[in-house]
Amino acid sequence: MGKSRAAKPTRDQKALISAAGLEVRNWLVLAETPAELRLVSRRTGATRIIKKAPPAATGQGHESINTSLL
Repeated sequence: MGKSRAAKPTRDQKALISAAGLEVRNWLVLAETPAELRLVSRRTGATRIIKKAPPAATGQGHESINTSLL
């Protein structure tokens, strides 16, 4: 397995980087999986892994019932 080419982050990736407390302009994206985002520093070459939050469950239960009509 060779080196991956780092890319500029997308808008969604920028939001994850910022939420992790990092300065967006200092990081490039090496890889993205459903569970994590692998970053590399533009300045030092250091790598960092950001864990993504699990996707929220979209309930189709009682939340979609309009109780004002009952």
